[in-house]
Amino acid sequence: MIEIIRAEEKHVAAIGQLYLEFIKFHEDIDPIWSPIDNPIPGMTENHLRRFMKSDDGLVLVAIDKKQVVGYSLSEIKRITPGSKRGKYGYVDTMSITAGYRRTGIGEKMFTEIIKWFQSNDIDRVEVQTASQSLGANSFWQKQGFTIFQHNLYKNLESIRNTGKS
Repeated sequence: MIEIIRAEEKHVAAIGQLYLEFIKFHEDIDPIWSPIDNPIPGMTENHLRRFMKSDDGLVLVAIDKKQVVGYSLSEIKRITPGSKRGKYGYVDTMSITAGYRRTGIGEKMFTEIIKWFQSNDIDRVEVQTASQSLGANSFWQKQGFTIFQHNLYKNLESIRNTGKS
């Protein structure tokens, strides 16, 4: 039986490995996600532990037979001064290892994230996905999310090589 719990220090190494799987999966969607050499220490030190130490952060793990098979990073954001957006919840990352996807773990984890946000008086939750990640977009739409913003990019390397803008 899958258990969803708050991550502890003993889970950090396993989360790091799932993070590497997560970015390698996204590498096929867009090469910008190609991992650098040894990306795990930077992620765990500069990103994961920030969430774990913050009162505004929540790190969950999905455990099956003492093995971490998924994780999520969520936080309360307090930006956009002067607008009604104000304080809101943000799901930074949710990753389930390949053999456990489409088994309900994501929904179970998201239920716990929602409970935490509600206990912190959050009434809006946002998530960002790669537009080409059909599985992720389908999952979040099934959870009731709708598109409200598009992030656009331009690769400046092509400008450097051609001299055109």
